[in-house]
Amino acid sequence: MKQTTCLSLVAGAGVSLTAVMSASGATPTNNDEVRAIVSEMLADAEQRSSLLAGGGGGHDGGQFYLADANGNFRLNVGGQIQFRYLVNFRDDTDVAGDSGPNALPNRGNDDFESGFQTANTRIWFTGNIVDPNLYYAIVANFDRDGGDFNLEEAYAGYKWDNGFSLQWGQFVLPFLREKLVAQYYQLAADRSLTDITFDQGYSQGIQLGYASEEFRAMLAFSDGFRSEDSEFGSVNGAFGNFGFTGQGGESDWAATARVEIKFAGAWDQFKDFTSMPGSQFGAMLGVAGHIEGSANDVAFTDGAGDPAEGETTFGGWTIDLSLEGDGWNLYLAGNGAYTNNSSDSANPGDPSDESFTDYGLVAQGGFFFPDTDWELFARYDGIFSDDDRTAGAGDDSETFSTVTVGTNYYWSGHAAKFTFDVQYFIDNLNDGFFTATNREIGYLGSGEDGEVTLRFQFQLLF
Repeated sequence: MKQTTCLSLVAGAGVSLTAVMSASGATPTNNDEVRAIVSEMLADAEQRSSLLAGGGGGHDGGQFYLADANGNFRLNVGGQIQFRYLVNFRDDTDVAGDSGPNALPNRGNDDFESGFQTANTRIWFTGNIVDPNLYYAIVANFDRDGGDFNLEEAYAGYKWDNGFSLQWGQFVLPFLREKLVAQYYQLAADRSLTDITFDQGYSQGIQLGYASEEFRAMLAFSDGFRSEDSEFGSVNGAFGNFGFTGQGGESDWAATARVEIKFAGAWDQFKDFTSMPGSQFGAMLGVAGHIEGSANDVAFTDGAGDPAEGETTFGGWTIDLSLEGDGWNLYLAGNGAYTNNSSDSANPGDPSDESFTDYGLVAQGGFFFPDTDWELFARYDGIFSDDDRTAGAGDDSETFSTVTVGTNYYWSGHAAKFTFDVQYFIDNLNDGFFTATNREIGYLGSGEDGEVTLRFQFQLLF
């Protein structure tokens, strides 16, 4: 509070106080009493001004908050809205009709689809309690299809002054960096299809961390990849989280480790994939590995559709390099996954009796046009599946690649950003193991190569 403003308020209050005291017969009898009253009111005003600066609530330039004067208790409230318009072009191919007395006739995929989508609507609460080092976070997302309110993250942790930290709850496991970077900090409108295929998802567990000026390490013990919101004792399916097709149950055991080495720049640079004009040069290398398993209680179904007990072991690894400079960025990542399924099934061709090794690759980069808020970016990502997953489907079905090009306009950093990009799905994803479409990113599938999707997106953070 400015001194002149404070003095004016005090003077006005003093006049009002004198009037009240006069009316009540308690008028100060000398100048010393008046000075004492004014001095006391000035001290009280200064204390209240200090409390407003260190506590209370408001917006700190990045988020809304409530806090006490000492910073021991703080609640940050934030949210994200991403609204998209998608346009999809694909071949008009026939889809086989159903069989039986009420069979539908053969029908074709539309070669043109368009529509709006509320892609990501999130609300989060973060902060600290009792001590600035004792932190917490709760993140929930409104599902784009149906609007259900779903928990994504809910964890607490403690950071010691020596760089160590311990975190427990539900959070993103320390594996693929593309998943570790928040959705609203991505370069394109959404993460790559390769990341969505291989990413770790959310899991319940504990994580030990260490951070120094040039080195970070994380070690987590959890319920396994994509086991979010799972109940104790729930069973992993043979192709649940191990097969990258969606959320699975709990593994019997799982461990994940990630190490990051920063060669240049500041850690804060790598919270996103964008590098604003004027940024210093930064370079970071990341390496991570994961292993998990379920023994004897895996819910297999054999080739004849009968139940079959078995064991599953899953492992994953990744290495990534991030480079950033004055208005430009580059990101490279390679990853692999090994799945070993075994069961008591004697049926030939039973997929639960096989082992697979799959690979993924992502390469992306972007740069700002000089003296503008416009950023141009491009990305290639590929999925290279094991031959055994697509036996008899031909060589083309073993690889699925996507090329994405687009632009961002930063109205107010990531807080208000417009994105337009074009995705060209080079191969056909509807063969072999990878049979699922992904409507969130705009891939519908057609049975033919060369599908194209345009995405127009506006993002707002608060």
